[in-house]
Amino acid sequence: MSLTVVVLGREEKLVREIESYRGELIVIRICDEPAEAIAVCTVESVDVLLVAERRLLPPMEQIDNLRMQRTIVVLRDREATGENATPGLLEVADSMSMIELEASILQEQRGMEAYSELAPESGNTSFGAEGRQPGRIICFWGAAGSPGRSTVALNYAAEAAVAGQSVVILDADTYAASIAIQLGMIDESASIAQICRVVDGNAKDAARLNAACMAVEVGDGSMLVATGIPRASRWPEVRAAALRRAVQILRSHHALVVVDVAPYIELDEQLTFDTMAPQRNAVTVEMLRCADEVMMVVAADSVGLPRAIRALDELEDRVPGIEVKIVFNKLGVANSGRSPRRRVMEAWERFGPTHLVVGSLPNDNEVCSAAILAGSPLLEIAPKSSLRSSIQQLAGIKSTDSTRKGASRRFERSR
Repeated sequence: MSLTVVVLGREEKLVREIESYRGELIVIRICDEPAEAIAVCTVESVDVLLVAERRLLPPMEQIDNLRMQRTIVVLRDREATGENATPGLLEVADSMSMIELEASILQEQRGMEAYSELAPESGNTSFGAEGRQPGRIICFWGAAGSPGRSTVALNYAAEAAVAGQSVVILDADTYAASIAIQLGMIDESASIAQICRVVDGNAKDAARLNAACMAVEVGDGSMLVATGIPRASRWPEVRAAALRRAVQILRSHHALVVVDVAPYIELDEQLTFDTMAPQRNAVTVEMLRCADEVMMVVAADSVGLPRAIRALDELEDRVPGIEVKIVFNKLGVANSGRSPRRRVMEAWERFGPTHLVVGSLPNDNEVCSAAILAGSPLLEIAPKSSLRSSIQQLAGIKSTDSTRKGASRRFERSR
């Protein structure tokens, strides 16, 4: 079985070694620039991209894309340690013989095949710390128009934390991050961007990712918060590939990873560039793909329902195969008339897609406004409110009403 190889870098000696070896490796193209090599690998479904110099190494997002199409990226470098610090990248010493190089590539290919066969569809690909079962990734998404997904995501995470779970919540909304604001935090450093930088530096330990987050006490529990970007212009700092890897690392050390994302899933940027370009909406799409559960928060009114139906149609077209659970929010007589839940369910069953409805949350603007004003979750401001009880049910937590109203909270950097 022959393996097609694209060599990135003008290393004539390397090409001569491959050709004189007469093994399974066959060089089909020599490229000077990463963009050219990526294009060739994408169009011709190349087996191996052999990078001759570290300075020519493609960005992490492109390495991930090549791995998804089953192209092995190999870096020959004199400083290679033999350990694959970057997932999807095989680093080998430039002194390695061709027979050893071929054996390493074949081993990597067999590992890639086994990986694709064993990996579940949910994206759960590894066991957690000390061999325990990894935690869950829950992504809160919704159509444009403020259906309340950030509020639901925050309070869902807070309820899980008070129930004793180890929780991390990430604000991955690249348009209008709001988790920090709802918690009364001022964080210009943007923990979510710091997390991406940590992963880009090939760090794979959860301690450094935890340290980039803020430890927040909620009621009798605590959770880690990765604050979002304070200005929308900083969206290139939040990279989809880096964030996906960070989430996978975090899930191996925490019981629950909650991700709040933007509503937009269009990936039209690729139409305006000759090469792979950063995509603002790629973060949302990547989080939807890797999540174990996707909660779609739908505003239960005459505007929110049609928007949600159209958004689900777009999701099926652009990112097929994702199972979505529906959470109706802002349910009330003023929005839907008498018997609001029954009316909304009838409308959804008549016009909406056949997705499972897992929750109905009442419209309580007064309580939500008080919570935002105080910079606290509902369990601290209105522990006996119907909205808080509904979110507890959504999270599968039995209500105890033990939280004291107005409980204090301290913020600190995670250690």
